Amino acid sequence: MTRKIWRVGDLIRGVNELLSQGFSGIWVEGEVTNASQSSRGHLYFTLKDASSALDCVMWGSRARSLRFNVEDGLAVTAFGSLTVYPQRGRFQLVVDQIEPQGAGALQLAFEQLKAKLAAEGLFAPERKRPLPALPQRVGIVTSATGAALRDMLKIFRRVSHVHVILAHATVQGEGAAAEIARGIERLGSSGLVDVLIVGRGGGSLEDLWAFNEEVVARAIAASPVPVISGVGHEVDFTIADFVADVRAATPTHAAEIVTSRIEEQEGRLDDAEGRLGRALMRHVALARARLNGLEGSSGLARVPQRIRLARTRLRAADRLPGLIERLAERVRLRLEAAEGTLRRTPAKLAAGTQREFLNGRIHALELAMHRQTERAGARLGSSERALGHLNPRAILDRGYSITVREGETAPLKNAAGIGPGTVLVTTLARGQLRSVAAPAPHRTSSRTSGVPDQPRLFDDGEER
Repeated sequence: MTRKIWRVGDLIRGVNELLSQGFSGIWVEGEVTNASQSSRGHLYFTLKDASSALDCVMWGSRARSLRFNVEDGLAVTAFGSLTVYPQRGRFQLVVDQIEPQGAGALQLAFEQLKAKLAAEGLFAPERKRPLPALPQRVGIVTSATGAALRDMLKIFRRVSHVHVILAHATVQGEGAAAEIARGIERLGSSGLVDVLIVGRGGGSLEDLWAFNEEVVARAIAASPVPVISGVGHEVDFTIADFVADVRAATPTHAAEIVTSRIEEQEGRLDDAEGRLGRALMRHVALARARLNGLEGSSGLARVPQRIRLARTRLRAADRLPGLIERLAERVRLRLEAAEGTLRRTPAKLAAGTQREFLNGRIHALELAMHRQTERAGARLGSSERALGHLNPRAILDRGYSITVREGETAPLKNAAGIGPGTVLVTTLARGQLRSVAAPAPHRTSSRTSGVPDQPRLFDDGEER
């Protein structure tokens, strides 16, 4: 009997041919153990059940398309072909597709990424940033052709001073997550926006999957400005919702969150404006009542007369220094004349009683000049004090004011000569106010009504 001797390689190739005929395109279920991944992306693991184990490999070109991580203890169903690994002569399943048992692949991937980011603290409440109180510039990352953008712009039209900046991004399909992340990074770092809205309209879990990618979650967490996530409908939750500073139920709701803060601030401003206007009206009414009371005051009526008296005393005080100088000059001349006379007097007359007589006269003249100077100084001080009491500037400290036309110095005493648009300068005790005269409402003159005119403040008998 002739023996057939197989070379190892031929035997393995023969076995693989048989396996490819009967065990190609099969589904195998089991629990994952010994899962690892090479630097080239190849995935190696073992499928086992209660009695057996099977080595499995998933090449990197296939493994990179997985939505979830293949981890130890995960129950899966793998699809592939059974072969013998030539270098070791061991059976292995070359896996083309793998599905988790129980939850779907996308749901499992969602839960795995959610757990990972939560462990890093990306969902922590303390890292959530408050929205700006009065956002002026809003950035939106979404599709430029989607209904979500149209719905948000319709809300923003209610507040005309808000500027919207769009970063277009594909929100579904291959490469969508990378575009969304780039849009977030570009707008967030531009310094052109105060808040960001990231979102799209509703859809299935597959349609919304771009907002469950890790690259989008990382971009939201790294954004220097607060981010509002408005993805899908109210029942839809994505990883972006958990990472964002504020989660909105829909894109429209995200826009309403921003505009509501602006409208709230506008309402506060309107309320403050109303309260300020009412306070001003109360102050005006109180001032008008005080002015009406002062118009009938007898003390106020005597002010013009007292001012005229003060002016007369002021003019007299202005002349006083000249009078003193002339008096001093006359005394000096008299002293010089006496000195000349003394020098012309013979020596015999200058001796004895005559010298004493002259010395006495000189002393008397000096005393007289001193007394005259003191009396003049006393009169000047009295006039200055009286002038200080009646100085119009002193009256200003008691709440009165002086109003003149701009560029003039004479105070106004009659409003009839002031036309609309005249610029008036009102001097107060501290500072001045400029105002423009408005057309006066028609009012019956007191002269025609039989009521005598009230005396006017600062009236010195001249009309302007």
